[in-house]
Amino acid sequence: MDPNRSPEPRRFNPDRFANDPTTLYQSATGDPQKRDNFVFGAGRRLCQGIHIAERSLFLGISRLVWGFNFSPALGADGSPVSYDVEDLVGGITVEPAHYNCLIAPRSEKKAEVMRMAAKECENLLDPKTGQWKKTPEGMAFSTWMPEKIDV
Repeated sequence: MDPNRSPEPRRFNPDRFANDPTTLYQSATGDPQKRDNFVFGAGRRLCQGIHIAERSLFLGISRLVWGFNFSPALGADGSPVSYDVEDLVGGITVEPAHYNCLIAPRSEKKAEVMRMAAKECENLLDPKTGQWKKTPEGMAFSTWMPEKIDV
């Protein structure tokens, strides 16, 4: 919210990041005065999964924007509902208050791709716990050890 770092901080302007290749990790381990957020901790307490979180968020949001149109909910009179960008909830970290919106597939083909991807994910998870049934093949952070370790 520092207007010196980010002019008009409350205005939605993704272009302000267009020429900034800094990753969350680089931001978190660099100058604290230039840091975007402290959601992933700091110093020795920095989240070890920050890389995974950043990539997962990018992929997840990219898939949502690719597959769906997002628009404001409609009021009783049929006109779009306006949201109060100042309506925030939380404590140390904040987020927008809950609001309704309309989410619709961009096409039936994209909807089918999303349904198939969701079904594939469901097959990987235990229905009771929501945890992986087994570590996905190729996962870099598995606990797999080879039968024989050459020393």
